[in-house]
Amino acid sequence: MATEADKDAAIRALQDENDRLRAENDDLLETQRQLESSRQRYSELFDDASMAWVTVDGTGSIENLNLAAATLMGSGRVYLVGSPLSASVHADDRQRLREHFLAARQSNELQRCELRLASGGELIPVQLSSRRTAVDPTSFVIALLDLRQRRAEEAERQRLATAEREARAANDAKDTFIAMLSHELRTPLTPVLAVASTFSEFEELPQELRNALAVVRRNVLTEVQLIDDLLDLTRITHGKMRVEKQLVDLHRVICDVASAVQADARRAQLDLTADLAAARYWVDGDSTRLQQVLNNLLRNAIKFTQAGGQIQIRTWNRQERLLVEVSDNGRGIDADALSRLFQPFEQALHECMGSSKGLGLGLPICRGILEQHDATVVASSPGPGHGARFVIDIGAMEPPSLELKAQPLPPSPLPGTLRVLLVEDHEDTAEIFERLLRRGGYSVHVASSVQSALAVQRSTFDVLLSDVGLADGSGLELMRKLRKTGEVKGIAISGYGTEDDIRASREAGFSQHLTKPVDFSELLAAIAKLSVG
Repeated sequence: MATEADKDAAIRALQDENDRLRAENDDLLETQRQLESSRQRYSELFDDASMAWVTVDGTGSIENLNLAAATLMGSGRVYLVGSPLSASVHADDRQRLREHFLAARQSNELQRCELRLASGGELIPVQLSSRRTAVDPTSFVIALLDLRQRRAEEAERQRLATAEREARAANDAKDTFIAMLSHELRTPLTPVLAVASTFSEFEELPQELRNALAVVRRNVLTEVQLIDDLLDLTRITHGKMRVEKQLVDLHRVICDVASAVQADARRAQLDLTADLAAARYWVDGDSTRLQQVLNNLLRNAIKFTQAGGQIQIRTWNRQERLLVEVSDNGRGIDADALSRLFQPFEQALHECMGSSKGLGLGLPICRGILEQHDATVVASSPGPGHGARFVIDIGAMEPPSLELKAQPLPPSPLPGTLRVLLVEDHEDTAEIFERLLRRGGYSVHVASSVQSALAVQRSTFDVLLSDVGLADGSGLELMRKLRKTGEVKGIAISGYGTEDDIRASREAGFSQHLTKPVDFSELLAAIAKLSVG
């Protein structure tokens, strides 16, 4: 018979078991609550996700999808759940969807394909990324990526790439056109310059006629400078301008340029002065190109300064730098124009200076040349009517330890001692050059083509003077063929004067390359140099 103690123990045991069951029930309720909360959070995340998600069963029917997927597919979830996913795919892409499902069933890896959804009358390109579920290998979880933005970006990239190619092709075509235009303009200018340059020095002609020929010569050279500026700008733009650096006495260059423009300054009734105070005035540079820069700045100052005005060139040193200033008290430059001054074709300088016009190439070319010398040029002006100031900043160098002595010029050949084969298919140029060469005492044989030049006996001429572009071939080809018979001294003449053209002439065997229009005195000097070489 159970004692009271046994009864009390049994009651306590029942109470403990009841407490345990109650605690387990509370734990189960809490777990259920957490699971429900988790499910709710998952559902909210699933619905609110920016990525479109779809789950399909083994038959390919939609089990569930989020709001992004329903929006992308163009219908409500209530209508999509239970329907085949293929029903929302364009008919032409449904076979691709079946192949995609087959691949996904046979692999544990993520499978991707691209197809089009038929959504509300619109075809939407999408990428499907599918993986089979662990619970049911025949069902899938699918991410749908809208490709419209990506396709639009790709189309824009292709459009920009096409536009860039077209712009590059147009730019190349422009450069080719400028080179051809240069050649076509230079060729007819050659006889004009030859006549004007030579006959303006003939003392037997009336002074009035000589003065008129001098005017023609100046204006031809102005046209040539415009052509050269176009070519130089093209070279600078494409990084093809070549500078040949050596130690240069910049004070000497300044004096040479000032002397060259002094006549124009006097003609314009201007006072041109120099204050070359720099103690260190040697630079590492290309003398010809630096001369081009200074010539441009001085001629701009002359052009835009009224009669009675003053132009000054100054130099000074600042630490390891040499500064060169070209200033005037002319028309000045508007503040807005200063920012555009070195931009090609802007003509900012001319816009604020009345009737003077130009292509606006000189200053951009100056800047391009100086950049290749690790130098800068800066413009300033108090404003219209108050003059302008241009300052070049370039590195100063130590002078050479031993200055080279000037070499004497080669003597001119005696009349009748040098025989020239002139090959030129431009009739006027051939006629003028022949006449002037004969007047200078040379024996001249004229040919108008490669074939007629090759028919001339090699023993009958000492110097070949040939145009590069001939009707039946190239002067380069002519020189190569002649050199097979022995040594030939030659000068190439061409309307093309790029570094590549000059190199091609030298490789063919020509000693010199002269670019049209050729100043006849330059031609005579080139022939004289060959005759003593």
